Amino acid sequence: MNSIKSKLRLWLMIGVTVVVAITGLLSYKQNRNQDEEDYQAQRASLQARLSLSLPHGVWQMDDSYTRLTLDAELGWASVVAIRITGDAGLNIGRSRSADNATLRDMAPAEKPSSDDVLLIPIIYQNREKLGTATVYLSRSQLEHRQHMHLLEILLEILLLDGLIFIVMTYNLNRFVFAPLKRLQEALNLAASSDDASALRLEQQGQDEFGAVTHSFNRIVDRISADLAMRTSAEAQARQERDNAKLALRQLVQTQQTLVETEKLASLGSLVAGVAHEINTPVGITLTTASHLATTTLHITEKLDNGGVKKSDFQAYLDTAKECCELILSNAERAANLIHSFKQVAVDQTSEQRRDFQLNDYLNEIVTSLKPRFKRSQTSIAIDCEDDLLLDSYPGAVSQVVTNLLVNALVHGFDEKPGGTIQIHAERCSNSEIRLSVKDDGKGIPAENLNRVFDPFFTTRRGSGGSGLGLHIVYNIIRQRLGGTIEVHSEPGKGSTFTITMPCIAPEITHREARE
Repeated sequence: MNSIKSKLRLWLMIGVTVVVAITGLLSYKQNRNQDEEDYQAQRASLQARLSLSLPHGVWQMDDSYTRLTLDAELGWASVVAIRITGDAGLNIGRSRSADNATLRDMAPAEKPSSDDVLLIPIIYQNREKLGTATVYLSRSQLEHRQHMHLLEILLEILLLDGLIFIVMTYNLNRFVFAPLKRLQEALNLAASSDDASALRLEQQGQDEFGAVTHSFNRIVDRISADLAMRTSAEAQARQERDNAKLALRQLVQTQQTLVETEKLASLGSLVAGVAHEINTPVGITLTTASHLATTTLHITEKLDNGGVKKSDFQAYLDTAKECCELILSNAERAANLIHSFKQVAVDQTSEQRRDFQLNDYLNEIVTSLKPRFKRSQTSIAIDCEDDLLLDSYPGAVSQVVTNLLVNALVHGFDEKPGGTIQIHAERCSNSEIRLSVKDDGKGIPAENLNRVFDPFFTTRRGSGGSGLGLHIVYNIIRQRLGGTIEVHSEPGKGSTFTITMPCIAPEITHREARE
């Protein structure tokens, strides 16, 4: 029992030391927080005083009064310097000298060393802003006082630990260190063996350390029994982990391949539709040009033979005028289709960032898609506010709108004749716009609403659907355009996809750009 009492005294003294250390630490933190609160209070008071005292002197252009006001505030040790700047070359600054004994004027380009800067607008009679007061602050004295307090606490702890060390050395050596040394030597001998069963220690006494040794041996027996099982389980777990990583890599590669295939398929469909639509104006242009050439040849032959009548020449002029109008109108129609397709196709493949008007770009997207929607007699109406200028990624916007329109055509109308799609865009704040695509198709069942953006979810898998169209839309809006998308639908009443995105898209990181 004597040994137990000695050990209790030891732990009691250690507890006292810990309590003193914790108390000192709490006191230090409390003082530090109080100093910081005082600093912030004086900082706020300084701001209030300067806001009241500076406007009069600056308005009256009384530099002497202004300097006296600044010198009075430099009495706070945390204030390093104060500068006043404003219109008409106003630049007055006061700071302490190197020895902190005197005050001096600051050079116009001088920037004092500080760790805190306070900007105070100088407003005269709550109406006219005369300039700005910049206060340079430093916490050096506050930190010095905190360091001194911490040093005092450390000295107290060291003195107390010294006294405890002197008083308790004998008891530690007799009741703790000697038994621990024997236990350490036994552990070193056991640790040098590769066999877990060799970790058992020899029990050399019936005291508390003997009981610890006995408990240790019981633990060793259990560890020896579990070690083989755990080794086998870890090997199997590593194998399963490797298999899972391999499967994940294959899945990611497959998904990326499908996404790229979906993009190329969309672009290919766009190319085929535009090519088919261009055939008509180009064919008319070629036929009309050929007819004009034949008519010109005939009038030239008559002219060479001297048999040109006024009626022949008038008929030629009428034919030439009609042919020119047909050539110009059809050439302009083909040029518009090619321009819209070119702009949309280049944006989808390059994914470069640029400024663009949303209304004009929506019309270009719809123009490039007209060949596909023309066959289904689906009408598309655009209602966009004027002057919606975006600094974003037009390729991403094109792909989002294209996928939503094609999704409405394929799923909303089942590519049947008729149907109306409305595109509405408006500014919902100074920095955000709201873009909605609404159709009057058959709608989305309630059980599918929460799954439409999931990858590989489609209701037309047997008809060629990949289930990636809306998933690509969701990822582009969230990751590339920095916005959100919501869907509202009722069976038989159509669907509405609402996109909210910033006018200035976030920057793409290098990793996203590579992907």
